[in-house]
Amino acid sequence: MSCMRVIGTVLAVLLGNSSTYAQTSTLWIATGNDVAGVAQRSFTGRASLADGRPVFRTFESNNGISVAEIAESALDEFVGLIHSGYPRCGGFTVHASREAALNEVNNAANIAGFRAPGRLPDTIDQQSVVKPALDQVSGATIVRMITALQDIGTRYYQTQKGQEAAELIRREWEMLGSKRTDFSVALFPHGWIQNSVIGTIRGVSAPDEIVVIGAHLDSINQQNRENAPGADDDASGVAVVTETLRVLTEIGFKPRRTIQFIAYAAEEVGLRGSGEIADKYKAEGRNVIAALQMDMTGFKGSERDVYLINDFVSPELNSFLTTLLQEYNSSDAHKITHAETSCGYACSDHHSWTRNGVHAAFPFEAAFADYNRAIHTPQDTVSTLDATGAHQARFAKLGIEFLIETAKSAGDVSAQAR
Repeated sequence: MSCMRVIGTVLAVLLGNSSTYAQTSTLWIATGNDVAGVAQRSFTGRASLADGRPVFRTFESNNGISVAEIAESALDEFVGLIHSGYPRCGGFTVHASREAALNEVNNAANIAGFRAPGRLPDTIDQQSVVKPALDQVSGATIVRMITALQDIGTRYYQTQKGQEAAELIRREWEMLGSKRTDFSVALFPHGWIQNSVIGTIRGVSAPDEIVVIGAHLDSINQQNRENAPGADDDASGVAVVTETLRVLTEIGFKPRRTIQFIAYAAEEVGLRGSGEIADKYKAEGRNVIAALQMDMTGFKGSERDVYLINDFVSPELNSFLTTLLQEYNSSDAHKITHAETSCGYACSDHHSWTRNGVHAAFPFEAAFADYNRAIHTPQDTVSTLDATGAHQARFAKLGIEFLIETAKSAGDVSAQAR
């Protein structure tokens, strides 16, 4: 997820690598002006594409975001620049055309204070279901799922192991929902090897209204694609999403609205999996009420337990999450302390929903200045995290509160609590 090192060192490394880019295929991206400026200087004067175009060039800028065209063969190098020099990953979004990228930088949803049009719940009224559900959360179960994903070795989006991770998640979710007739799980294919995974509990009375909780399943290590265990980034998020599904199934929760659990492919290379899913949902007119992102939940690097990202998110949803934390996590066994922090443009998959006008939020494991330095390295393993799963469990509890209070119970809530 996040990564800050000395930008000057990154530039020196990049400028020293005069790679040849024979292929002419390019990608249109949007990225922060700070990233665009450094990348422009890094790639200037180096080998052009076979047809003479620059490897990287920027175009229009607005709202602190720039449009750029980049050689597809230089994408990994660009990702390395972001991951090494800035506290954000992906840190950019990929678009089908220059026009689509221009639409992104001029998107009103990227302006601070933007209010998504959908309406969030007005009341917190599911206490009889939420409180017993919180008692069911297991840190040990979360750690076991993190370990299973870590042990694949890498989940890079263009590898068979990356797809193996998607299949593992699909099987796990199928098993958890096997006794529910209202549950289904499917792979969502993209134009690369790794699929996303979508599990669905169909709503009873408002099935066309959707509540999303997600995390990204891919991992990355710029120095060695085959050694990217990604325990914190983001097996910990996938494990938390999996735990919310397990608990809701265990308690027999029947939602009024549809709930979707999503493991996104290819987040580390421009939020590409979540981008395709969110764009498709918007094009099809699907009514997504809210989306919650779980990206890095296992490393307690700061004083507080949970830090709500406060830029490029829905302030209304952050307010709703704060109300949930006050209602359910102010004291005793389920206490969760919280604060806010910023992460910059497109720092995780929540932004794919934000830019499509959906209420989206992103609770993070620490203040961004205190991020886990092991991510994107071979050291991103369970050994660097809370081995008891207690820190991760706090995110699962917040996720459960969000899902139940947003999707709402269908029928007698007291009966579902038994």
